[in-house]
Amino acid sequence: MSQDLKKVKQEDDQLKDSLPPAKREVNRCSGCRRKVGLTGFRCRCGELFCGEHRYSDRHDCSYDYKTAGREAIARENPVVKAAKIIKV
Repeated sequence: MSQDLKKVKQEDDQLKDSLPPAKREVNRCSGCRRKVGLTGFRCRCGELFCGEHRYSDRHDCSYDYKTAGREAIARENPVVKAAKIIKV
């Protein structure tokens, strides 16, 4: 029984050694590098911004809003085609 516990402990230690250390998330604005704390805004481009740079026109956003809008409209409004009516 004690050999099993030692074996499990060794395997656990090996797993801990093989995992990379956890990185802390950087809480700085990607535009001005100011610390944002809890008030940061995550943009659709994936970056974190302060209140001044949160809008897409203020930080040279790489996200394509126009294409995303077109895709959302196409997905939410499928083409509806009625069956043909047989004339008598």
